Amino acid sequence: MIKRICTLPECGKPHRSKGLCSTHYNQQHATPGQRHPKVTVQCTWCSTDCVKDASRERRYGGLFCSLACRDLWRKATGNNPSPSAESCARGGAAAAVIHQSRRAKAKRKLSRAARGTRGRTWTVGACERCGTQFVATTRGWPTARYCSDRCLKRARNSRRRAREHRAEAESYSRYAIFVRDDWRCHICRLKVVRSAVVPHAMAPTIDHLLPLVAGGADSPANVATAHFLCNSIKGDRAGRFGDQLALIG
Repeated sequence: MIKRICTLPECGKPHRSKGLCSTHYNQQHATPGQRHPKVTVQCTWCSTDCVKDASRERRYGGLFCSLACRDLWRKATGNNPSPSAESCARGGAAAAVIHQSRRAKAKRKLSRAARGTRGRTWTVGACERCGTQFVATTRGWPTARYCSDRCLKRARNSRRRAREHRAEAESYSRYAIFVRDDWRCHICRLKVVRSAVVPHAMAPTIDHLLPLVAGGADSPANVATAHFLCNSIKGDRAGRFGDQLALIG
């Protein structure tokens, strides 16, 4: 069977009547008074005259002049209509699933709050990467060493670089190195800006005196404080390059 479509150009909707789809048929043939007839009724709650669509009474159980009157009527009569089977089939079931998942999530949060911090360890101290004071809870290990995931990822990247160059690695705190060097760049002998972060030119960074590619170790004895700009200019070079920059400074 051939399916008829709307005869108007660039409209592929199914045919309804007189060669038109339902949208174009209503636009051309149905008058506004015939499509949605209005009637003057009294508000079910406050008895105020209002103009409403008579078909809405089947949905709301009455006709009201405002939403406030409708809610007051529902509270007074306990008449809060539940969704019909048809509406559940069209999407009410999905809404019910979402509601259940939200309720389950809220129950899990309440149960965690009731348990408190059982099994967790509170840690208060300075981040080994940036030196920021932080408070955190941990599970499975005694203390937290970093203030955020960002500092943790950067520390892991530093250890990964040492492994790639097969360099000896020793655990150390960047903040402790900065304090040891009095927050002074070992290349140009000028102070670094403590609050600055990379890529700021004056931000504090860790420079390997003997680069990893040249066999240097990733240990406190082989690292020193340096500006991000000075460290970038030096690169992987070693020797007297740092002394030459110090003379320029």
